[in-house]
Amino acid sequence: MTGDIDEIYIPGVLRRREPASNGAPLVFDIPRSGAEYPRDFRSPASFNDVKSSISTYVEELFSAAPDLGAGWLYACFPNAYIDANRNENDIDPDLIEGAGPGDFAPTQKSSLGVGLIHSVTDAGGMPLQEVPISRADLARRLDHFYWPYHNTLADMLQARREAAGMAFHVSCHSMASVARKVSVDAGAQRSDFDIGDGNGVTCERGFVDAVVECLSGLGYRVTVNKHFAGAECIHKHGDPQTACHSLQIETRRGLYMDEETYAKKPDFAKIQGDIGTLIGALTEYASTRSR
Repeated sequence: MTGDIDEIYIPGVLRRREPASNGAPLVFDIPRSGAEYPRDFRSPASFNDVKSSISTYVEELFSAAPDLGAGWLYACFPNAYIDANRNENDIDPDLIEGAGPGDFAPTQKSSLGVGLIHSVTDAGGMPLQEVPISRADLARRLDHFYWPYHNTLADMLQARREAAGMAFHVSCHSMASVARKVSVDAGAQRSDFDIGDGNGVTCERGFVDAVVECLSGLGYRVTVNKHFAGAECIHKHGDPQTACHSLQIETRRGLYMDEETYAKKPDFAKIQGDIGTLIGALTEYASTRSR
């Protein structure tokens, strides 16, 4: 345990926690769990449907990171407003006033309705917004929410590279127990944890193996690049060639919460404790690997 924690909070944007001293070259980021809705957020969908895309409680599951010597970064804004785990150009042009087919670079995520700006809810694919947003609104969301988050994450990782010669990064998410229709694996039964490393691109294999070994040893079903190979957070920041190793962890929501009511299950504390064990193992890995 490291003792005191340094914290920065930008209301509605991000919360950053760092061990005050003796930290490992490791950062956990939580980009899709925010629930501080901006005042201008509007949607015809019900609130239950809107929050279905949020990785609910993930910031709590990984909250032990600073106490165990790692950095922790949490996006306070909901991904239904702007999704920090998408590329800044992954936009369906139909969602932006006056945009043409060549103005952005939409991927399969945008075609499913869950690009940088979501058009549908996760739960039932219901429309999330009634009219396109203006270019000025898009720019404001990028400048005041998206980029402050990614720039902060980049700063945290760079500080660790400078101090230890390398950095390790875990992007933390949760997934539905059965893949919804807005997912590329719609209808699939999910494992307990799915680890993504961009199909071997964003981090060294040893870091992935450390996660799999720890979680499997705790009795969980763990897969690698099966449901999610990892999205923007690990691709924007992970680069083994510059000594920054990033992977994504997806935790099956049914392990710790009722997926219909969003209530925590009695096993929540156990899952949180087991994730604390994982954080400790990765802190040790990162510290040993960087020596």
